[in-house]
Amino acid sequence: MRATVLPTKEVYDFSVLPNPLGVGTQPASARDGYDVHEHPQVGRMEFHNESFRYMHVVDMKWKSREAVSLLNDIPTDTVNFNFQLRGNNFVKFTGFKEGISSHSGEHSIFHHPEGTFCNSIPADYYMEVFHISLDKGFFASAICGDDRWTEQMQRNLNLHRCFTGYNKPLEITPRMWQLIGEIRSYRTGGPMRNLMVQSRALELVALQIEQMRTPAAIPPDLRPDEVEKLHFLKTYLDANFLSELTLAELSRCCVLNEFKVKRGFKLLFEMSVFSYLKKKRMEYAGELLQKKGLTVDEVSDILGYEHAQHFSTAFKNFMGVSPSVYRRQ
Repeated sequence: MRATVLPTKEVYDFSVLPNPLGVGTQPASARDGYDVHEHPQVGRMEFHNESFRYMHVVDMKWKSREAVSLLNDIPTDTVNFNFQLRGNNFVKFTGFKEGISSHSGEHSIFHHPEGTFCNSIPADYYMEVFHISLDKGFFASAICGDDRWTEQMQRNLNLHRCFTGYNKPLEITPRMWQLIGEIRSYRTGGPMRNLMVQSRALELVALQIEQMRTPAAIPPDLRPDEVEKLHFLKTYLDANFLSELTLAELSRCCVLNEFKVKRGFKLLFEMSVFSYLKKKRMEYAGELLQKKGLTVDEVSDILGYEHAQHFSTAFKNFMGVSPSVYRRQ
């Protein structure tokens, strides 16, 4: 079924709905919960906003009804940092030759001073996005250095050109997940919350920039055939992360010795093979808690924990909040 194209200004009254790409002008949401907006075609959108002089942070959940494409023509001159927490998202920007496809667990940076972009989502689909917008001048003054990435970003900003931080979205790291979880779960109001949100958000931005300035390259001590086998192993883990897997089994699976599996996987993907397994399991646990509405005990059983308390501890260490708090968000 073809998606219906709807201009955002005909869908929502932006005098009451904060603009996720503006900076410093939006009313903040209440400390607890989300601002909810319903539309017969677009579906249910929930926003939680934090607005500061040079920064806007929005936590968005979107459950669509029909297949729609929202056409946005709101002028903006911000640098945007996007974290696709759940679901997949496709955005086509004016000024970019190709759109940006973000999958669950990926992040991206983009700047599009022309302002027009189209966001497409299928029918009966759910996604979550965590988004940070920074004032362009603040961003330009904050980044410094004589490396090629920084020089290119500064040049694009000076010439008012569209740009992305990297040629494709990159993976959200465990530390990024933890910071987002802390921002989402922090309930204290007033100056302490303002300081906490801004400090965590700026750390997220710094981690994104560092990852894009030094993207993972193929280690020189790995042969091309070994890299191919390790990518096969990663695909295998994506499909079998709930299974009890030993290093010996993984070694036989990709036809590499155990030392090469341990060392090569970490060199190539910047985390150990068992850290990657834990990441996949915790992300799946989060989906079961929020999207499926399962209890903590039920999710603990599915993940193979003997005691629910052990699962709760592991989940909190990874996500930054307990399973029960995450389930209520």
